[in-house]
Amino acid sequence: MNETHSPNGVAAVERALSILHAFRGTNGKMSLKDIAAKTGMYKSTVLRLIASLENQGFMRRVADGSYRLGAALSELGIIYQSSFNLKEFVEPVLEELVQIVNESASFYVATAGQRHCLFRVDANQVIRDHITVGDTHPLGKGASGRCLVQYAQGMPDHIRRENFVLASFGERHPDMASVSAPIFGQGGELMGALTLSGPQQRFTRDAVIRMTDVLAAKALELSSALGQRLVLA
Repeated sequence: MNETHSPNGVAAVERALSILHAFRGTNGKMSLKDIAAKTGMYKSTVLRLIASLENQGFMRRVADGSYRLGAALSELGIIYQSSFNLKEFVEPVLEELVQIVNESASFYVATAGQRHCLFRVDANQVIRDHITVGDTHPLGKGASGRCLVQYAQGMPDHIRRENFVLASFGERHPDMASVSAPIFGQGGELMGALTLSGPQQRFTRDAVIRMTDVLAAKALELSSALGQRLVLA
C-alpha cells in the first residue's frame, strides 16, 4: 500500500483528525461547506474522509445533511476519564525542567484557600528551597500563589506572552525566588501552576529570562497534553 506520510505521521490520518478538531468552538453541528472552509480541504476530500469516520462511528450525518460527532468519541472519552492520572502527565515535565535549568520544579493546586504542593522534583543543588509534596502555603503569595489566584476562573480569551509567566522575589521567604505559569485542561479549566523555585542569588536577570522561556514552552506543552491548546498573543 502506498501511503502519503507527513513529516511525523500519516497525512491521511492527520487530515481526518483535523475534521474532528474542526468541531471545537462550534455548537456540535457543521455543514460540509463549513468543515471544508475550516480545514482548508476540498469538499471531495472531506467527503471521503468523513465516510471513513462514519464507518468507525466517529461522525454521523443528520437529517438536514449536516454532520455531528459520533458516539465512538464519547466511548473513548469515558475510557480516557476513567484512566486519567494527572501525575503521569506532570511528573515527566517537572523532571525535564529540573534537567534543563537545574532548579527545583513543583506543581501547585488551590485547595481551601491555600496552595498545595501536589508534585515536586528537587534539583541536585546543595542550597535550594525545601518544599515537599503535601506542603501548603497561603494563596496570593509567591509566583505560584498569585498564578492560581489570577487564573482561578479558568483560561481567559487572550493571554499575552509577557504576562504568562509570573515571577516572585522574596514574597514567601526573603531568600527565595520563583517563576510560575498556569496549566489549563479541557474547556480552559485551571489545573494548577507549574513552578520553578530556588535561592534568589541564582535567579539573576539572565537566569530568569531563560527560566521564563523554558517554563512557558513546557506549560504550553503540558496544557496541550491535558486537552487545552494555548496560543499566546
